[in-house]
Amino acid sequence: MFHRISCLLLFLSAFATGTFAQTTPSSTTPAASEQSASKPADVIDKEPPAELSKEKIPAGSKVYIAPLKGYESFLTAAFIKKGTPVVVVNNPEMADYEISGVSESHQAGWAKMLFLGSEQSNEQASVVMTKMKTGVAVWGYNVNKTNSYKGKQSSSEACAKHLKARIEGRE
Repeated sequence: MFHRISCLLLFLSAFATGTFAQTTPSSTTPAASEQSASKPADVIDKEPPAELSKEKIPAGSKVYIAPLKGYESFLTAAFIKKGTPVVVVNNPEMADYEISGVSESHQAGWAKMLFLGSEQSNEQASVVMTKMKTGVAVWGYNVNKTNSYKGKQSSSEACAKHLKARIEGRE
C-alpha cells in the first residue's frame, strides 16, 4: 500500500513539474523577434488625439439620453439632483449631445443575504456623450459600485457628478 502511494505521489509531482515548468520559445528568425518586440512600444508611445480631450461642453447644452433599459430615468434624476448644467430633452433632433451606454445590476445572492445580512447590489454603468453634429465622443465615464446601498441611483449620481466637473472645467 505504501509503495502505491509513493509511486502515485512521485507521478503527480513529476506531472505537476512538467506542466508548470516554463518552456522556452522555439528559435525564431531575428526579424520576427524584432517585430514582436517593437509592437508593444508602438502601442504605448501613441498619444490620444488632442482635439478630443480639449472639446469644451458648454453649460446649458441640450442632451438627449438614449434608451438604456430604464437607466435613463436614473440619469435624468441624477442630473437634476447634482445640479449638472445641462438641459435634458426627449427628442434627439432638439439635442446638441447624445448620451448612450450600458448599465448592469447584480442583485445580492442568497448566500450574501443569509450569511452577511446584506441586500446591497453591485452596479456598473458606462456612458458616452457624443456631439450630434459631428458624432465625436466628447466625454465618457465608467462607474463600478460594489455593495451599493442605493443601487442604480448611486451609479447615475456618480456619472452626473463627473459630467458636471467636466463642464465646469475641473476634470
